[in-house]
Amino acid sequence: MLFRYQRGYVYLTGKKVKVWYGMFREDVRTPEGQVRRRQRHVRLGTRGELPTRSAARSRLAEFFRSSTPTTEMNFRELVERWQKAVGPTMKTTTLRHYRNALRAYVLPTFADRKIANINREDIQALLAAQAKKYSRSALRSMRVVLSLTLGWASDCGWLEKNPCTRIKLPQQTGGRMVTRTILTTKQVIAIAAELEEPYATLVLFLATSGLRIGEAIAIKWSDFDGNEIRISRRICGGDVDSVKTESSVRRLPVDSALVSRMRKLGTTDWVFCSREGTPVNPGNALKRYVRPTAAKLGILLGGWHDFRHTLTTTMRRSGVHPKVISGILGHSRVDLAMNVYDHPDVEDFKQPLSLVAEDLLRNVTKNEAAG
Repeated sequence: MLFRYQRGYVYLTGKKVKVWYGMFREDVRTPEGQVRRRQRHVRLGTRGELPTRSAARSRLAEFFRSSTPTTEMNFRELVERWQKAVGPTMKTTTLRHYRNALRAYVLPTFADRKIANINREDIQALLAAQAKKYSRSALRSMRVVLSLTLGWASDCGWLEKNPCTRIKLPQQTGGRMVTRTILTTKQVIAIAAELEEPYATLVLFLATSGLRIGEAIAIKWSDFDGNEIRISRRICGGDVDSVKTESSVRRLPVDSALVSRMRKLGTTDWVFCSREGTPVNPGNALKRYVRPTAAKLGILLGGWHDFRHTLTTTMRRSGVHPKVISGILGHSRVDLAMNVYDHPDVEDFKQPLSLVAEDLLRNVTKNEAAG
């Protein structure tokens, strides 16, 4: 027979090893803010650890002191509420990326877990397990979407704090690492010469404009004003959307010879289109045409972004001001191009190091001669 006490009940059970358990009622909050009570069972310890009923009651009292009202909600329900409330504030492509990260990486582990029971150790264990299979960028997506959802739960008052704050990623990761190649002018020309249209002209356009591939395939003839083009949209996952940020809306000059070549591609509204008149599919074009052509020429191509990285590095070597480079690329921060897109190599190091070495060795030679 179980007796009810205001501060819970303790009982001893077990055949070979006697174990103390405690039973008490705690307050839980519903997502709507209402508070209700539920019965909870906890393991207190063995009889060897807690020899008397009084010791067991003292251990149970520790649970009361550390117990705070929690929200009765699992992670799947939190995600559904977050998508419904916060989703409309995001760009379609951004929300799709977060949904994919949740579906593929996070929900298989945390879907049925109570959000109040998800702690830092659980999140770090998930990232450590996923690091064996996925790249650092994939792990970063997992951390971001966990921080967004659990942080929103904290803002709503369903969690005391966000357990994902300041969590570091594992150093060793698996997955595929994308290696960016800084192409020479001869390599770009060789790739374009081997490709059929419209992919040859698309490669030349990317190499001379630095546009993201989604921006390039979303270009329409109505965006042109003479030889100037206005960048205001992109295509991602087959959907037409606005560009990433306000800084990405920009006007760029296009060489007249390249404009003439682009006009020969066809008369549809989309500049770079398939035989059906729809915008080029960048994934298919890269896989079926551009990468095989580059491989045949002995060029390791990481992807479409290689042309954007190449232009950034070329402009920096030519002495173009970082703010101008940032404006051409449509970045919201001036330092982004220098930190991510620029790729200095040994040729960039020769001149500054040779100047230092020349001055130093000249003085050493003079001192030796004087001695």
